[in-house]
Amino acid sequence: MEKSATRPVILIAVLVFVAGLAFAIFTQHIWEDYWITFRASKTLATGNGLVFTPGERLHTFTSPLGVLLPAAFYLLTGNHSDQVALWLFRVASLAFLSGGLILFFQSLRALQLRNFSIGLTLALIGLDAKILDFSINGMETGLLIFFLALTIHGLFVAGPRQVLRLGAGWAGLMWSRPDSCVYIAVLGAGSLFFLTKMAGKNDDQATPIWLKNLLKAAVVCTILYLPWFVWAWWYYGSPIPHTIVAKGANQPPLHLVDMLGSLVVFPYELLFVYNTSLPYTFLPGYADHGGWAGGYVSLAYVLGSIAALAWVVPVFRPQTRLLSLGYFMGNFYLNDILNYFPPWYLPVVGTLGYLTLGLLFDQTLGLALKFPQLGWNRGWFARLPEILRAAAVVLVLGQLAATVCVARQLHVQQAVIEDGMRQPIGLWLRDHAKTPHDSVMLEPLGYIGYYSGLKMLDYPGLASKEMVEARKRLGPAHQNQVYRELKPDWLVLRPFEVQRETYVDAAGLRECYDQVQVFDATDKLKAIGWLPGRPYVQFDQTFIIFHRKADADQKPPG
Repeated sequence: MEKSATRPVILIAVLVFVAGLAFAIFTQHIWEDYWITFRASKTLATGNGLVFTPGERLHTFTSPLGVLLPAAFYLLTGNHSDQVALWLFRVASLAFLSGGLILFFQSLRALQLRNFSIGLTLALIGLDAKILDFSINGMETGLLIFFLALTIHGLFVAGPRQVLRLGAGWAGLMWSRPDSCVYIAVLGAGSLFFLTKMAGKNDDQATPIWLKNLLKAAVVCTILYLPWFVWAWWYYGSPIPHTIVAKGANQPPLHLVDMLGSLVVFPYELLFVYNTSLPYTFLPGYADHGGWAGGYVSLAYVLGSIAALAWVVPVFRPQTRLLSLGYFMGNFYLNDILNYFPPWYLPVVGTLGYLTLGLLFDQTLGLALKFPQLGWNRGWFARLPEILRAAAVVLVLGQLAATVCVARQLHVQQAVIEDGMRQPIGLWLRDHAKTPHDSVMLEPLGYIGYYSGLKMLDYPGLASKEMVEARKRLGPAHQNQVYRELKPDWLVLRPFEVQRETYVDAAGLRECYDQVQVFDATDKLKAIGWLPGRPYVQFDQTFIIFHRKADADQKPPG
């Protein structure tokens, strides 16, 4: 690499790493799902198998690397420190994120983007609150961004080991999150349509050559990912994570005709149906709970719409259209196949969107710089390049401001809800359980499941085969009767779950359970003045604990 290109690469890596480290130190944020995964990591490190509950071979995590790396880091501590293991994982994840930004830099330079456009693109990615947070809170996002960057590097940058780069990127995505096969398929198939000229031959030869390269990359991916696939199938009886099985229980089956029909109308949904994932790819996590300025949300919606539909415009770069297609199909996957879009699914989709916007900006800026040659050098036309650059700077400053706001939100979330509520609930249950085999039914599995160490009957059943089987037997209309079959010793419910009878019906709750404890942070949150995204934090401000009555089994059903 030339020295002129080395300096900005090093600067990008250092800035992103330091920004992520500062975010972690200030917020101390540990994601709920990390403790679900780390319970299996710790069980593996202590010699009891890669399981959530010793003796139950259940695939209770999604990311292979997300469970194996924390297990390795816990071993490095001598199996003595959860926090050191987490911080080692944070540092590794930030290193992967920084490496991903370097690969994006190289890919954008290969496309001959202007330095200003490259800086804009990388700043939007590196300062995105979700990307930073899910790279330091125990999730696998830093790894995902790196392997996505390696995939795009393999697609856009010709030269030695291009097939190996592409195949390794695909394999890394699968090792980081198996549903990455969606993005692998979209980018691979889309490259056949948009990038065949990159093969360096005439049009008649380009497609066969590029198809051959994709097939070679698929072989590399298969070789690198197959060991995990085979081992998981042998160990758990299925290569499909139980988390996916649990989330898909009682969902209607997918039919190809219906999916194609949904795909046809999806552009209309993106433009005119406001509750899609589109704006939230650029917004803070759980922004759909409210608490963010309407103008901010609207801007995210407009930028998302532009990025999602750029692939249909022939005048844009082939690479721009490919990235736009990936962003479009990523949103389709979240909305019409998964039917939900939790924030840890959004960073990969959002990154494709930011890359699309960066390439669009560069092409627009290039056109504006040509206006004087066309005689359009009067009024605001003469100053359009400066206007575009100023708008880009404002956009980056807005991204930074939003991330600062999210840091404040998550600092409060961690201190008041996670450390002040859910961790103490887990410890309280551990101390009050009659036996280590007491069972607990609840929705928020992570903190409470980890710190209680008890048998968890979580909803929808991420760590409980019994929950999934009971839900399937009863069907979606009677899922609040599951507890009657499973008879958990403890229930941990939010007030609205009790009121709406989400997981239990009122009659059975009254007959079979006693309310024994309430954990409530309502007053603490009210006393906090500045709290961006307050509704999300308030969602978990109160939990009620119920204990099963001694004579519950003798009472007839209500």
